[in-house]
Amino acid sequence: MPKKIFFVEDDEGFYNIFSVPLKMKGYDIVRVSEGTSAVERIITEKPDLILLDIVLPGMSGLDILKELREREETQSVVVIMLTNFGSDENISRAMEYGANDYLMKYNIVPSELPDKIALFLGEDQDFNVKVMGS
Repeated sequence: MPKKIFFVEDDEGFYNIFSVPLKMKGYDIVRVSEGTSAVERIITEKPDLILLDIVLPGMSGLDILKELREREETQSVVVIMLTNFGSDENISRAMEYGANDYLMKYNIVPSELPDKIALFLGEDQDFNVKVMGS
């Protein structure tokens, strides 16, 4: 059974760019485009990993992360922040709230994302990661 990844992202363009390589690796990708229903859907559908943006309609990604970590049933799910908002305050709050990693959309090549996720899920990865600009 493929691993289920929740992609909490309101921007359809970013979702499409980053989800294609994940789908090609065989992950089951579920998009949630607003924050209000994200926590309940995560509890109900039990993803293996969550990619979480910060700026979302209804509820911020940081508030979602905090709530997930406060609930026993979601405390251990892997959460990777994937955002364009890399202020020191956002990064420190995300790590304080229990994010497993914090990635900037503009610093990661979409084709590298499956290998990064495989590390967190304890899977084999390709190790063909290319450094941006090389």
